[in-house]
Amino acid sequence: MTTAEQILPFECVLSEEESRVLETVDIYVSDVEPKETERVIKIKKTSHDKGFTLAVLICSVEKITITELTILINNHNLGSILKPRIQQICKYPAITRSQFDEWRKLWPINFREDPRRETKFTLKEIERIKQYMDNAIQLSSQAKSKGELPIGCILVDPKKNITLSEVIDTRNSTKNPLRHAILNCIDDIASLERSNRVKKSKKIEVPRKRTFNEVTIEGKDDVEITLDEDDFVEQRENVESAYLCVQWHLYIQGLDEYFMVVQIQYQDISILISSKSSLSRNSERNPISEIVSFLKTSPLTS
Repeated sequence: MTTAEQILPFECVLSEEESRVLETVDIYVSDVEPKETERVIKIKKTSHDKGFTLAVLICSVEKITITELTILINNHNLGSILKPRIQQICKYPAITRSQFDEWRKLWPINFREDPRRETKFTLKEIERIKQYMDNAIQLSSQAKSKGELPIGCILVDPKKNITLSEVIDTRNSTKNPLRHAILNCIDDIASLERSNRVKKSKKIEVPRKRTFNEVTIEGKDDVEITLDEDDFVEQRENVESAYLCVQWHLYIQGLDEYFMVVQIQYQDISILISSKSSLSRNSERNPISEIVSFLKTSPLTS
């Protein structure tokens, strides 16, 4: 453990892909002699006292019945080579080491651990982050005093060490589920960039009613994020809960550049920090590279 981790113990917040449990699909497989594997794509090699056995993936059970598959095999004169049976394999590739260790028991899978998942913060960066945390906590207190949900969001430019936006959650006062802190922050930054470019642009249109079909956010010319009714759950328990990752689907791996989110305990509050996040393919035009905090004044739920 590094000195930085001893001061602020970071815990990675897993994306849906990283936290998903094992899901399986049924596949037709068959044992096959090694000399008959020239046209095989995926091979399972099982060692035993008498040597080893090779098993091949044929196709998904959803694609064809066992009777149709047997007829097809016989029509290609492969009846003596392939004896299909049904095998369960993992539906998705393993992203984490724990997934790999569990899922490979069903069928051999490839796995390479992503070194970017390591938390790397210098002591200077941690001190800066502490300052932003204090600011975010003050924001949440201000929000609560105004009758809003106690959630604050801060976006900073870590290279210039300046705060780009500080906003609070306004879903209570607006009665609009879109007006949570993250989208308020995106709206604020989009307005700032439009002003900097001195270019007339259509204002972000956010419905003021709770009933809506689709909202398109255009913070930049080359970035468009579309949010539809599936992205927002109007049940009360979700409206009042933390909305990063699973519940609001705003933590999306592969949106553009790679980024990671870590969670720490600070002043008895769970705080989420996103590092190297990008909302644009052109990093020079978009200085947002760190979403400092999305917080509640109670333990955060994923």
